Amino acid sequence: MRLRLENLEHDAADGIPADSRDLEGSLAEVARMSRLVDGLLILARAEQQLSAPIQTDVAELVAGRIDAWSAFADDQGVEITSTVSLGSNACITTGNLEQALDNLLSNAIEASPSGGAVVVSSSTNSSGNVLLTVSDSGGGMTPEQIDRAFDRFWRPAGAGSGGSGLGLAIVRGLIETDGGSVELAPSASGGLAVLMSLKSC
Repeated sequence: MRLRLENLEHDAADGIPADSRDLEGSLAEVARMSRLVDGLLILARAEQQLSAPIQTDVAELVAGRIDAWSAFADDQGVEITSTVSLGSNACITTGNLEQALDNLLSNAIEASPSGGAVVVSSSTNSSGNVLLTVSDSGGGMTPEQIDRAFDRFWRPAGAGSGGSGLGLAIVRGLIETDGGSVELAPSASGGLAVLMSLKSC
């Protein structure tokens, strides 16, 4: 990015019109760096746990995030639905699950082909914990990729240039801060399923 900006500076000094490709590349790099910094800040706040978890209606929260992402899903030709049970409550720090779901829904929608589907579902285990799953119909991950998926800054080969490699690390950090856990598995449609265990109050 520095080289692109220096080229633009030299061209401007010489009265040469800016190359739109250099401008677009610089803007894309600035956006990527901004996402990277934002991600690191989210992880730092999660590790500090600045506020206490409170009882949260998971179904209501999921419905709100799906509503927020529905326009993007429509643009991608992806159906996004929830089968989360009403009355599913978990002990969550305000903002943590919202941020985790935003990361997961963004990834799932982008991974799913046009005509694909993203499903958020839930169940409850014997301890009363809510098991929340986000499943997509994308290409999924190999066992080797799943082993590394939560590593900070890791990205699979062939991934686009826009990501930071922090998305799943952020999800795990946010959920584990509240005493939960996160696992990855193949989805029923051959994509990826992210399984979050959320502690009851």
